[in-house]
Amino acid sequence: MSNGVSPIADALKLMARLAGENDETGLLRQGLELCVKVLDCDRGLIIAENGDGKRTIIEHAGKTLADQSFSRTALRLVREKGEPLLISDTIEDEELSVQESIARHDIRSILCTQISSWKRDAAAYLYLDSQTDRHPFSNDDFDNFRILSHLLESLLNKSERLAEQEATIEVLKGKVEQKQFEDLIFNSRKFEHCLKLVKQSAPAQVPVLLIGETGTGKEELARIVHTLSPRKAKPFLAVNCGALPQNLIESQLFGHEKGAFTGAISSKRGYFEEADGGTLFLDEVGELPMQVQAQFLRALQQGEIMRVGSAKPAKVDVRIVSATNVMLEDAVDKGAFRKDLYYRLNVMPITVPPIRERGEDALLLANFFLKKYAEAFGGKHMTLSREAQKAIMAYAWPGNVREIQNKVQRAVITSPTPTISKDDLDLAGTDRPAHSTLREAREAVDREMIDMSFERAPGNLTQAAGILGIDRKSLRILLEKYDIEIK
Repeated sequence: MSNGVSPIADALKLMARLAGENDETGLLRQGLELCVKVLDCDRGLIIAENGDGKRTIIEHAGKTLADQSFSRTALRLVREKGEPLLISDTIEDEELSVQESIARHDIRSILCTQISSWKRDAAAYLYLDSQTDRHPFSNDDFDNFRILSHLLESLLNKSERLAEQEATIEVLKGKVEQKQFEDLIFNSRKFEHCLKLVKQSAPAQVPVLLIGETGTGKEELARIVHTLSPRKAKPFLAVNCGALPQNLIESQLFGHEKGAFTGAISSKRGYFEEADGGTLFLDEVGELPMQVQAQFLRALQQGEIMRVGSAKPAKVDVRIVSATNVMLEDAVDKGAFRKDLYYRLNVMPITVPPIRERGEDALLLANFFLKKYAEAFGGKHMTLSREAQKAIMAYAWPGNVREIQNKVQRAVITSPTPTISKDDLDLAGTDRPAHSTLREAREAVDREMIDMSFERAPGNLTQAAGILGIDRKSLRILLEKYDIEIK
């Protein structure tokens, strides 16, 4: 079925609206409109089925029939076979051709599938049909229908996850301001796994080591460790070790006595004492000088620190959450970081994924910051253009969440219109070739992801498959399908 317009062109128009839709009802309605538009059919329905077998139409798009009949046989076949259904011509189908609803409404073609991400106590179906004055659904239509149904399911999953995240943030933040948890907006399974480990580690008293690039939200995750721990009522202090003056770093961390050095006109508590009973977050921990690492190790092992200029140790009870954007193992090998300290810090290592590995999270975060700053700078309503959305998804974001925040904030201030353009965001290297069909677009994305996986794991089929989230056999099939040679 074709109306002369490229399916991908139709899809992109409606997907631009879907991108900012988080409400379940809105997603279903927009998703149905997308299906009806792309597949050029008469009608689209979302049909819910409860445990007693009662079926109810909860969303509708396209033509309206007087009694809103649909083929219950098609739903039964989908449920029994456990796979999507294509009926190209009901007249030639022995079971459907005698159905009253089919004959009464002159229904010729049917596409139907079950929505797997639906509520646990009920089932739901995506159902499309067309009458005899249209061409029957083809195998190509069936392929596109499967893609669109997967899209709808993923959007529903996104809506459900965002709702869960909002509830989680409310529980987490307590007396802490929301801005400390704003980077938790995500749809990525990688970040979901990272957050799961953070939550699991929080109740324990062991050190946590967050490993990730600059701007990935390591401090926010450290705050969650503290907030969900028994220490939540005590202080949380964040210290950037790379920003501490080299000549004062020992004094800043462990404190000093009066007269310990020039300018020490009074005794001063260091960060360890200030955080007593609570959590001390040490960012860029790999920047600590070797002479300070020994006393740091003593604080971890024995719970004691020595102020500069003092001969008497002081007891401290501090939980350490540290972070690094470099491989500490390499620093250990080069003699720049103590091996014994590394093993003390590396009790609970958690890798924080960069934005380029988090799928559509870049767009979710961009929309979040757009709403935040549009409200802050005059309360105006602003949106991202389709080109801007594509650019956001194509950009590598080397500065991660912090860069998204800065780019969007600047665009809100400088954009002459309520619609943020690609140029407003100032993103370089984001142009992608256009594709005429959904199949070509899918192949392009597959190729791009495969290339990325082998850039990260050169020549290693097993590791590349793991990066893609598939097994080795499935990757081999894709390599043969697209005739990709791996060196």
